Amino acid sequence: MAPYKGNNVRYHLAEFRRGATRQLREPRGCIEKFNYLHSSCRNVVERTFGVWKVRWSILRDMPYYHIDTQRDIVLATMVIHNYIRKKCNVDDAFQTAENESYIPSVDSNDIDTTSRANNVGVKDVGEQNDVYWMGFRDMIASDISNA
Repeated sequence: MAPYKGNNVRYHLAEFRRGATRQLREPRGCIEKFNYLHSSCRNVVERTFGVWKVRWSILRDMPYYHIDTQRDIVLATMVIHNYIRKKCNVDDAFQTAENESYIPSVDSNDIDTTSRANNVGVKDVGEQNDVYWMGFRDMIASDISNA
């Protein structure tokens, strides 16, 4: 699900941090609240996958596997991750990633390969699907502002 876009709509966390006062940093309206939470969640997911790619190199070669195999590999690494988090007092990989300036060391070739693989066989499913997701996003944004 895509965030809201536009010239006067902030999305990236850095855009929210630029305000001189707390009031200027706060999301304005339900659209910016949605974007702020979307960006925060995306940041966590990207950091997690970055740590997993450093820890398990098989995740960097995913495009070469069938989609069912890719799903099983991701699930297996999630199970191992959860086991490590539960059984070990300290998870060095994630402790490193908690640093604000952390950037995972993944090759740019990996990003190229992944984006090409994600576009293989993908067809535009049409306006009907877009309208559905935009409506769903609007419903979530409305629920966020009412909470």
